[in-house]
Amino acid sequence: MKLGIVAPALVLFAGCAQHHPAPLPAPIGVCQAAPVQRFVGQQATPALLGEVQRISGAATARRITPEMRVTMEYSDARVNVWVGLKGEAERITCG
Repeated sequence: MKLGIVAPALVLFAGCAQHHPAPLPAPIGVCQAAPVQRFVGQQATPALLGEVQRISGAATARRITPEMRVTMEYSDARVNVWVGLKGEAERITCG
């Protein structure tokens, strides 16, 4: 008799449990700028650009200097290293 009362109650409470699926990893080739912010202020050498690309997960990287003209189309597969007049990375963004 007690099992007949407890079983329906368990079914009711099972619906109250919250289900939080694990976040999906970013697709391969999609830029993540947060992990590479530590490179801001360093000299933007080809080695640094390669490291930024690798750590950010981006498929491509581009070095943008003050005198350069660049296209403004957004690409989530690209990391941009904005370089100052002294050759240091001033900011790093995706796009």
